[in-house]
Amino acid sequence: MIGSEGLQKYLKSFSWLFADRVLRLALILVTGIFVTRYLGAELFGKLNYAMAVVSIGAVLTSMGLNEIISRDLVQHPERRNELLGSGFALKLFGGLLLNVAVLIFAWVQQLDILTVMLIAITASGELLKWSSVMEYYFLSQVQGKVSAQVNIVATVASSGYKLVLVWMGAPLLWFAWAYALEYLAFTVTIYVIYHQHGLQARDWKPTKRMMIYMLQQSWPMLVYGFALQAQLKIDQIMIFDILRGSIGEDAANAEVGQYAVAVKMIEATAFLPVIIQMALAPAIARARVQNRALFEDRLTNQYRLMFLLYLTTSLPLYFLAEPLITWLYGEEFRLAGHLLAIFSARLVFSYMGVAKGSFITNESLFKFSLVTAVLGAGINIGLNALLIPTMRSNGAVWATLVSFLVSVYLVDLFHPKTRINFKMMTMGMLTFWRIRGVK
Repeated sequence: MIGSEGLQKYLKSFSWLFADRVLRLALILVTGIFVTRYLGAELFGKLNYAMAVVSIGAVLTSMGLNEIISRDLVQHPERRNELLGSGFALKLFGGLLLNVAVLIFAWVQQLDILTVMLIAITASGELLKWSSVMEYYFLSQVQGKVSAQVNIVATVASSGYKLVLVWMGAPLLWFAWAYALEYLAFTVTIYVIYHQHGLQARDWKPTKRMMIYMLQQSWPMLVYGFALQAQLKIDQIMIFDILRGSIGEDAANAEVGQYAVAVKMIEATAFLPVIIQMALAPAIARARVQNRALFEDRLTNQYRLMFLLYLTTSLPLYFLAEPLITWLYGEEFRLAGHLLAIFSARLVFSYMGVAKGSFITNESLFKFSLVTAVLGAGINIGLNALLIPTMRSNGAVWATLVSFLVSVYLVDLFHPKTRINFKMMTMGMLTFWRIRGVK
């Protein structure tokens, strides 16, 4: 089995994707340190405000189509040109819609001209996201190497550009173009590789029938994506929008900058639980078919592993956050270190949420997952509005912590099909030392 050609192909593809994730994460972190120190809290906050606005709206360019296109390319390879063409058309339309939407948002918020330009430049990169349909094709063919290489090229181009800007002492506006440059490099590279494989983009055939089918299939993922991005990114927008009237725009931007540094450090650990979940997913799926007790045992074991991972990352982070941040980013960002220490508590729900994906998938509880994402976003927005005016960025940290507590953990108590998962998560946290190998 281990030596089978099919398994070796999957392992090779997975290895490339893993190496891509680690390499790009390291490159982004290192580049981010130089850029953040150069810009300072205020300008870095202004840039991240613009990126947060675009990130929430960027769901329009994904349209929830990723999984749909990849799945159908595997099941119906003969429809490749219709699938890719229709995906291209929807994504391009979504990119245009996004650019209009963010400019309307900027006008409603009465943002200054520099922030409007930062948003407009960042959003322009979304017009190139149509090229990701070619990546889905290669992933459907289990060619993770292509996806990894293209993403690495794009990240190297973007990171190199940012470092040159720091060396040149460039103005803030130039840094916004890095996002668009990354997608330009991605688009050019994957377009060339796609053609090298004997395929032609001009053969794509978008059809009304296929586009309607895709939207009917993907709308739950579209709503889910909006809710999830709102839960993750709305904090940075609300910190500025709420505080600029009381402490001034410069100080509000600086507060966003401090918060953004803490968030990026937390996000740097996100790939660890994903790798564990991906590795254990086949064994858990097999157990679901074979034996219910074995299925629950393996899920509980996965929760134990995630809680142990949380302890080994969160506890050191809590005590080392301030000295680590000041060492990496400078004394100006000491507040970010304080925020990071509090943020470390959220990791338990982030890690458990990733592991919970195995339960949601195997039990087909996707509508429940959609509802919990919307609930989490709503709680986060409500608590931000309540806490930020008095607690500033500290309030945003506590808001996101509570929203994750409810949407990942407590909400399982209120649905008959998920109460067993609440029990397994609780058991996993209380008996984390009982980790066992796969039976």
